[in-house]
Amino acid sequence: MNSPAHAIYSSTLSLSLPGHEFQPQYGVQLIFNETAENVLSCAAICTQNPSCRIFDYDSSSYRCRLFEADLTNGAIIAVASRTSIVGSVILSASIYTSMYNQSCSACQGNRYQTCSSTTNKCQCSGNSYWNGSMCPLLLFQNATCGQIDACRSDLNLSCIINSYGEFTQCSI
Repeated sequence: MNSPAHAIYSSTLSLSLPGHEFQPQYGVQLIFNETAENVLSCAAICTQNPSCRIFDYDSSSYRCRLFEADLTNGAIIAVASRTSIVGSVILSASIYTSMYNQSCSACQGNRYQTCSSTTNKCQCSGNSYWNGSMCPLLLFQNATCGQIDACRSDLNLSCIINSYGEFTQCSI
């Protein structure tokens, strides 16, 4: 099925073994904490939210948590409960390179890129940035950055340039 509506929800996910949950590095990374009927419902909620990169689900409490995070700014941890599982959205450059900076028709209905109203071109969505091959999440404080737009400006962070003119780390 290749309809635009299908593309919005199309994602490849990886699931952890039972007995794990996601621990974000920062509280702001939690974007949803509700109930879901089962792990597939929780996964569907994640794929419908362009900001979601990781989710965890507990089948005993029906808790579904979505995170704007990945394993560079959080961790999958073992927990005592065997009813909790983590799902990660698998990203690859091929998702991005074929449409980045193309006309908006190329990314219509796509969860990974959005149409920029200023350029009328496909751009990284939400809290992500173009690194030349894909749209990783913007970085948090003290993270090593390699370009000016890699840090979370909504948290007043910018990529600091050292005395040699090299980008170093995200800082206020």
